Amino acid sequence: MSMDENAGLYHQKLCYNKEVGPYQCLSEPWWVRTSKHGTYPPRHACEIKPLVCGEAVFGSIQDDLVKAQHSVDIITWGFDPGMALVRNSRPDDGIRYGDLLKQIATRKDNPVTVRLLLWHDNAASYALQKNNPGLYGCRIPTIGGYAGYFGETHDQYNREWFDEVLAGKVPNIVLHTREVALGLVLPALAGENYKTGAKGKVGAIYPTHHQKMILIDYETPDRAVGYVMGHNSTTDFWDTVGHRFQCSRRETLYKKNPANAVSQADTAWDEAADLYDRQVQAFSGLPERPSQRRAQRIAEFVKKYAFTAKPYQDVSLRVRGPVLYDMNHNFCYGWAESEQATSTLFNALWMTPPGLVVKAALAVAKAIDKTPEKAPALVQSRQHLKAADFILRDGQHSAQLMRTYPAYKEKSIKECYANLTRLAQKYIFIQNQYIQYEDWAEHLMKCAEKLRDAGFTKPIYVFILTSTPETDGMDLATYDVAIQLGNSETMKVEHEEAAAKARRGKAKMPITASELERRGIRALMASMWTGSPQPKSANDYEETYIHAKVAIVDDAAFTVGSANLNVRSMALDSELNLLSQAKDVAFELRRKLFKQCTNDEGPAQFADMKETFNQWLTLMQDNTKAMANREPLIGQIATFHVDRQPGSPVI
Repeated sequence: MSMDENAGLYHQKLCYNKEVGPYQCLSEPWWVRTSKHGTYPPRHACEIKPLVCGEAVFGSIQDDLVKAQHSVDIITWGFDPGMALVRNSRPDDGIRYGDLLKQIATRKDNPVTVRLLLWHDNAASYALQKNNPGLYGCRIPTIGGYAGYFGETHDQYNREWFDEVLAGKVPNIVLHTREVALGLVLPALAGENYKTGAKGKVGAIYPTHHQKMILIDYETPDRAVGYVMGHNSTTDFWDTVGHRFQCSRRETLYKKNPANAVSQADTAWDEAADLYDRQVQAFSGLPERPSQRRAQRIAEFVKKYAFTAKPYQDVSLRVRGPVLYDMNHNFCYGWAESEQATSTLFNALWMTPPGLVVKAALAVAKAIDKTPEKAPALVQSRQHLKAADFILRDGQHSAQLMRTYPAYKEKSIKECYANLTRLAQKYIFIQNQYIQYEDWAEHLMKCAEKLRDAGFTKPIYVFILTSTPETDGMDLATYDVAIQLGNSETMKVEHEEAAAKARRGKAKMPITASELERRGIRALMASMWTGSPQPKSANDYEETYIHAKVAIVDDAAFTVGSANLNVRSMALDSELNLLSQAKDVAFELRRKLFKQCTNDEGPAQFADMKETFNQWLTLMQDNTKAMANREPLIGQIATFHVDRQPGSPVI
């Protein structure tokens, strides 16, 4: 599927009313249209509030959960019941997410039904993703690009919480899991441009349900509220907009399993030494003193292996209004396709080779049985509610829910990015975990070329914010975008190889920034960093892990959600984004993110980005030099840079 496959659907005709005058109007066609597969319609009279970073997002979620009166429906890729949503000075200084859900589900007045829908694949979840720490009693490192183990208290809480819920001991909390059928992989990837090595082929057979959303009190439209999220519901994602260096409010993790802090041999040695001490004390007539050996060993372990979780950058949206109708549809049918999570014991049986065979056979039988079913029970219970019931009298915003959904061959998020790029005339700002979709970079070039052909002389300014790819298998896909954006030199090894091929006459030299500008684009690639106020070594700086999935165009339209700019999110994984042409929200979000990155909000709404773009380039270079010279950072951006041998490509 080309990124311009649906371009013809946006053509407009100019018309006017002869009776009342020559009133003529054309508007930018921001709303996504697709020819082959359906998408949700735009909804009006909504309210959209962007929330940047975990402190704001999780604080808002906790407030809304406490006020819930009827239901809470949650879809998430990763869930950590032990995380505290609102924190004081420490990561555990607040109510845990799991306790909050238990409280609202079991309270005497207005107990709430909580439905929790997780992606969980028996093989991939354990071996590759580790996205639900504590589920089925497993002790695993936390999720994230730079993971570690939870402390003992947090880990034990998670395992006990999941065991309680799976055993049905917590009234009104129901946990379902779902997988993406492997048979959907090849159809989903048909027509996509991607590279895979040996590891890539293995990774590609594990598509995930990557959506993140929350829907609260849908049954009462005047109270209903929802979240379309980039954030996973795990402690890794809690951070402040300042991304303070080694902030004590972020989780303390461990490079080694704390359960092994004191080995059996050390325990035996300490017990023998303690016994000897007591005998000496008794023989000498001295009072018995408690042993400090175990505590000292644990303190040494903490000093050696404990570290503060990396800073995380992410964005989510709080929404109200008719778009909740479509969010409910997404949840209800996802819930109907899922299954209730099994107990720890039963899941252990499934994980045995005979169990996996039986489970596979049941899945095949279910797939063969295509007997039409009536609407799922949850759908039936809510079918009396219509989108119009959620209209807000003071709702000023319009929104369209976007999905990637392989089961329905839906790729509306891909079309969303295609159309946003098609309509850009001033700037595109993208902050995304993965900038690895080569088709988008090619599409951007074609869009700029069409503008030039039409006589448009000003450049489009492209701001790209992304992290160092978390594995070397993602490097080549990132470079495929960087080289087209005139940023080849940011990836040293790949750039040198490309230049060497060009000198041998086997390829063209990578496009330069000046050549790209002649084609109508000025592009930069940056990463986010934080550092100590008084740095003394390289260890006093830390890269902020960008997990956000944000695109803003011309202060006029934006999309936020779960979708990365890569093949997985455009085609293979289930994803959920919101698109809006609410100009006030687009401008507000741009101002917040620019201020966070550079201490400057940027120009007035719809103004030219030339000066701001140049300021970004200067600040990126200055901060890169500052880190080399052990100087404080100004703002949070530095030049994107990767210097390592790329690995075998993964999807």
